[in-house]
Amino acid sequence: MLVWVVGAGMLLGVVSIALGVVTFRTGWAPPWSRRHVTRPRLLGTGAVLTGLGVFLPGLVYFGVVPDPSWEVRFFGQNALVLAGLVCIGASRLMAPPRGGNPHGEAPHGKPPRPAA
Repeated sequence: MLVWVVGAGMLLGVVSIALGVVTFRTGWAPPWSRRHVTRPRLLGTGAVLTGLGVFLPGLVYFGVVPDPSWEVRFFGQNALVLAGLVCIGASRLMAPPRGGNPHGEAPHGKPPRPAA
C-alpha cells in the first residue's frame, strides 16, 4: 500500500523539478502565481529544491541509492524543503531589480507606459 503513496510523491517531485527548471531557464511562471512573482528565477530555484526534497526520499525507499542514516534523511529532506519554501516566498516578497522587470512587464501585470 505504501508503494503508490511514495510513487505519487515522487511524481509530484518530478513535476515540481520540471516546472522549476523551466521557470529558472525561461522566466516563465505558472499562471496561478504569475501576478505575484517578481523574481521568476528565484521561484524556479525554490521549486527545484522543494521537488528534490520530495523526490530523493523515494529513491531511498525503492533502493535506487544506498540507505543513509535516518538523521541524514530527516535533516536533509527538511533542509531542502525549507530552503525551497524560503526561495519561493522571497520570489514574491522581494522588490524587482532597479531596471524593472527583465521581461518588460510591471510587477502588477500591466504593461509599462511608453517613453514620451
